Amino acid sequence: MSGDYKEAGGDEYLSGFMKSDRLLPVVTLVIYFGCGEWDGPLSIHEMFAKQDKRVLALVPDYKINLLAPISMTDEELGKYRTTLKEVFSFIKYSKEKDKLKRLLSEDKGFCRLGRDEVDVLNACTGAKLTLAENGKGVIDVCTAIQEMVEEGRVEGRVEGRIEALVGAVKNLMDKTGWTQEQSMDALGIQEEDKEKISAVLKKKEIVQP
Repeated sequence: MSGDYKEAGGDEYLSGFMKSDRLLPVVTLVIYFGCGEWDGPLSIHEMFAKQDKRVLALVPDYKINLLAPISMTDEELGKYRTTLKEVFSFIKYSKEKDKLKRLLSEDKGFCRLGRDEVDVLNACTGAKLTLAENGKGVIDVCTAIQEMVEEGRVEGRVEGRIEALVGAVKNLMDKTGWTQEQSMDALGIQEEDKEKISAVLKKKEIVQP
């Protein structure tokens, strides 16, 4: 707006808006950093209680421009040219371990993340990424990411070993009629593994009384 009201008429002067003044559009983006689906309303009309359509036709429907990582396709994520791409991608796949590990291994862009981005990921996904400073005081995100990938690989190996032990225990139970505890003792399974095996057997509903 011009702000020059010297020659303004009474209405223009009182309103503070000249006939020649024009507004600039403002685009508001709502960024949802949650790991799940957005379950809130997306417009004013959705926030109303049930209304007659004839009434709604007279009420402007203001919609929000929502950015939610979980709803974005890989193609849409690839259009970002800032670290938002890595942040959104991490959030999108934070609950899918295999996809997340592959993403971290293949996308070197994660090494560009700074403290602010990592703080966001830790707060939004519970990733618990730890940042170490190198000799020059620079945050080494690559090391933190690599540690997370390696941790996932270790977890995978542990899960594979437990599955193998479950198979051995089940096989011994079937052949001998022994209880789960007797079978694990016969195989010399450590106490810390017994709990994990018991949990898997219970989940598969193959525990004998």
